[in-house]
Amino acid sequence: MHFEMPPADQEYLTGTLTFADDSQLHFSEYVDQTGEVVDKLMYTYHYQNMDNQLIFRYDNALHKPALPAVMHQHLPAQIIAAPALTLDTVLAEIATTRGWV
Repeated sequence: MHFEMPPADQEYLTGTLTFADDSQLHFSEYVDQTGEVVDKLMYTYHYQNMDNQLIFRYDNALHKPALPAVMHQHLPAQIIAAPALTLDTVLAEIATTRGWV
C-alpha cells in the first residue's frame, strides 16, 4: 500500500490486496478535504481473479466515447452506472460475492 500527501489537504492512497484465493483488489483514491467535507476526486477499485480476469471495477474515470454516468461499474460483459463507493464497501462486496461471510 502506498500513501502520499500531495499539497494542501489532499491525499492519495493506492495499493493492492491479495486474498487467500489469490484474487486481487487494486485500488486508488484521491481525496480533497475542506474543513469537515471530504471530496473523493478520483477512485478506482479493480477486483480480479487469480487468472487476472476482471470480476468488477468501480471508477469515475472519463471515457471516450462518454459513458452515461461518470460513476460506474465495469463488469466482464457490460458497464453500468453505480454510486461512488468506499474501500470498506468494496471489501464487503468482495467478501459477500466470494461467500466468505
